[in-house]
Amino acid sequence: MNNSPVTRFIWIRHAPVEKEKGYVPDYDPNARYNVSAAEQLGRVMPENAHWIISPLKRTRQTAEQVRQHLNHQAQYPLSEHIEPDIIEQDLGSWAGAQLADVWEELAPLPKHNFSFQRAETQPPNGERFADQCLRIATYLHTQEVRIATEKDTRTHVMFAHAHTIRAVISHCFRLDPDTALSIAIDNYSRTIFDYLPPEPEGNSTLTPAGGNWQLRGLNIPATEP
Repeated sequence: MNNSPVTRFIWIRHAPVEKEKGYVPDYDPNARYNVSAAEQLGRVMPENAHWIISPLKRTRQTAEQVRQHLNHQAQYPLSEHIEPDIIEQDLGSWAGAQLADVWEELAPLPKHNFSFQRAETQPPNGERFADQCLRIATYLHTQEVRIATEKDTRTHVMFAHAHTIRAVISHCFRLDPDTALSIAIDNYSRTIFDYLPPEPEGNSTLTPAGGNWQLRGLNIPATEP
């Protein structure tokens, strides 16, 4: 067991979005405000944290919802920025399309039992989930290097998306992307990882058999502390 300082990442899926029945949601819809969920999240936000927010409206609006319910000054972020690298998978021409038309296109393609797509499914003019996993892995690797260099132990609150968080789990646990698509990530939920940087070469007393990421909570509802 290693008692070295860790860096916590709290991944929050945005609020539910406005959508029209029978249609795939638009790529950048507005969030719907659930006062109770936002209030509960506001109560459990960590102090002196760094907020990192996807640029899409639903994540920015969710962050503002939560900000309205912070209980004391120390919960306000020390810093925050908009991070394009954690944006949601781009469904291309399927975004905003009629569901019936999308299902017709998907009919001849390989199926997934928990998702409408496989990781290798290519949305027209969009991004495969497998490619999103590579994108998120690159982002997290950059964070791993930065944390090790800067000795950054601040808590990071990440306002993001369901597939982004699944891609995070895929990277941290080296899961096959199709397996990651089976993980439920609900609106307003928190998924919490601690990152333990590797010890300098020659100073290590432990073999990192468990990897460098520890899962502290998965899909925690806003109603739970």
